[in-house]
Amino acid sequence: MKPQLLMLITGIFLLSPLFSQEKSKTKDYEVTAGFGMLIYQSAYNMQDSYGVEAAVRSKITGPVDWQAGLRLGLNPALPEVFGRILAFQEVGAWQPEIGLELGLSSRAYFEDGAMLLQETREAMQTDIYGFYMAIHTAPVAFKIREKWKLSVLEIDFGTHFTNIGRTLRAQVTVISIGRKL
Repeated sequence: MKPQLLMLITGIFLLSPLFSQEKSKTKDYEVTAGFGMLIYQSAYNMQDSYGVEAAVRSKITGPVDWQAGLRLGLNPALPEVFGRILAFQEVGAWQPEIGLELGLSSRAYFEDGAMLLQETREAMQTDIYGFYMAIHTAPVAFKIREKWKLSVLEIDFGTHFTNIGRTLRAQVTVISIGRKL
């Protein structure tokens, strides 16, 4: 396991109890699972991959939550971990949210193709360091019954910390289903 990944996971789990202390003794957690597509774009190429996501979420205070999770790309199977700070609003059953996502990804890759030389692809991939930041939005999220939540078309738009803006990433979670424990 990469040392950066270990540091990120350790930090998320060590800091999360500090943010999620409430006056009540019980902590509510929400677990979610989803399916989506990640699109990477650079000056020379665009690459997409499908993947699944699993996350856990809990309260910080009022309308602010934290969330941590893992995505696994499909074909090729490449992992990604992330943490989010989310602000949300409840309007009846509608629960839109926005937040900041920080993560570590190994899903940034570009395949060889007719329009992309091998040397260019290799240079692009070595230029992308794993740590990234993104803005997360879930404008179409709804509470279903008391403990269930359904969200469609969540969008995370961001870039990697190294050479900010040179490579852009867009994670579109097509559907996500969550349940409070």
